[in-house]
Amino acid sequence: MATNVRGRTGNRTRSRTNQYPTGATRTGFSKNWGTTTKEHSTTSWNIPVQWKNCSDTLVRKINSYRTLYNQTKGPARYDRPTPTTINSFANWIGKGANVHTVTKNQISRWAKMTQKNFNTRTPTPNSCKNVLSAKFGRNTIKAVARTKTGSFMVATTPVVNGKPFCFPK
Repeated sequence: MATNVRGRTGNRTRSRTNQYPTGATRTGFSKNWGTTTKEHSTTSWNIPVQWKNCSDTLVRKINSYRTLYNQTKGPARYDRPTPTTINSFANWIGKGANVHTVTKNQISRWAKMTQKNFNTRTPTPNSCKNVLSAKFGRNTIKAVARTKTGSFMVATTPVVNGKPFCFPK
């Protein structure tokens, strides 16, 4: 549904769909535009404040377990992580760590910033961990392993300096 734009001449219109977050719906319109008799939504932005932190933690854990699960199925270009490695990462997740996937290109870029040696032709998890520890801190990086696609899985602490940890893009 479109409405005329105030103060504009011609047939320009604007859509009312961008006035609410994705997935929000308005039902039971009253005659006054700003009020409704009923609003409901099933999107994540409608989570009560007291549950937001818990919800975010669960989403991160689900994504971490999904990363591990994806290593066990489908075709593999490189050797898959061993079951022992997968179980080790699952234990890190159980202790609160998050699992991220990092490419060789990202690591080589961070290696240049930290002036660490990193061979992009034959990278090892140990050299990857050295670069990441130099860049983000020894306490942040918990474990590193090679994935079936040639990139690296990295177990990290969920919070660094009071903020949720996320690798820069």
